[in-house]
Amino acid sequence: MYKAELPLLGFEEIDEIKINPVDEYFSTLVLEKRDNLNINIVNITYFEDKNMNLNFNIDEDTLRKLHIHEEKDFDIFFCVVVQTPIEDSIVNLAAPILINEKQKLLGQYVIKDRIPKLFTTLNSNIL
Repeated sequence: MYKAELPLLGFEEIDEIKINPVDEYFSTLVLEKRDNLNINIVNITYFEDKNMNLNFNIDEDTLRKLHIHEEKDFDIFFCVVVQTPIEDSIVNLAAPILINEKQKLLGQYVIKDRIPKLFTTLNSNIL
């Protein structure tokens, strides 16, 4: 079980979340206090493995709340709205989920930097 140190947008009342990995890139967030409500997420490495650049800065307050001191302390995921076919699924690039596996903390962070796109699909180029 993970503690939401920063709220998930639209689910601010949820403070405990379970993470079910699907494969090396995809996982599902299970919102414990909401019946049958899950959020699909994709790890940033999915895009990095496709040579897509998704660099952004995270403010100090967020890093402190999630006990992040260096890059290896956390993983970055993006919310996915699943479509058929799966390659057409929509990915929210503007508000990633940051997960500190060691401390079992997570939170959603709204990127304040200018990013090339707010949304993409699993099969499109971001650059």
